[in-house]
Amino acid sequence: MILGAPRDSKEKSAITSLWLPSPTRHVTSLFDDCKGRLQQILKPTQSEVGCIRFELYSNSEQTCLFLVEQFTSQAALDTHYSQPYVKEVFAFYETALAKPVEVNKLVAIE
Repeated sequence: MILGAPRDSKEKSAITSLWLPSPTRHVTSLFDDCKGRLQQILKPTQSEVGCIRFELYSNSEQTCLFLVEQFTSQAALDTHYSQPYVKEVFAFYETALAKPVEVNKLVAIE
């Protein structure tokens, strides 16, 4: 199982999965640029107050990126999205990706 809220937590955490589709042109350097921008924000994000997990994955073909993020609350997630380094990445993806980033809010199945 990839995702799950902490079972001992009384407050529901905010879990999201972001799917980043292929770059507008499938060029290895552009994919690497997209991946590199996320890799640069891994450590700062993981250090944010309220961050439980912030993990980057790729499919085996190296054409799509998947980001799994879990924060202690929706407020902590909102604070994360307001960080300048996150806004910069999303601004870049507006022109670099063939489709918009798909954000899915996940809930644990009890």
